Amino acid sequence: MRKLYIVRLTKQERIDGQKVRRTPILLQADAGGPNWIDERIAEAYACRTRTVERLRQRFVEHSFDAVLNRVARQHPPVEKLLTGD
Repeated sequence: MRKLYIVRLTKQERIDGQKVRRTPILLQADAGGPNWIDERIAEAYACRTRTVERLRQRFVEHSFDAVLNRVARQHPPVEKLLTGD
């Protein structure tokens, strides 16, 4: 069947989508609320358990805002092999 509506998200809309995905994960992890275990959260939101663990860690060590808004890397994970010289 031919698609009638084609979706094209902007970069900002994709970023906002990640925020929308992280918020319910934190809500399910809330110790004052549902307090689900990481495996159950990962299964419910189709992500890895490690993702849930990292979100919990970032929330505790930094803040709610730090979880929602990813920080840009200061340095690349691997240094460039060729410098152009």
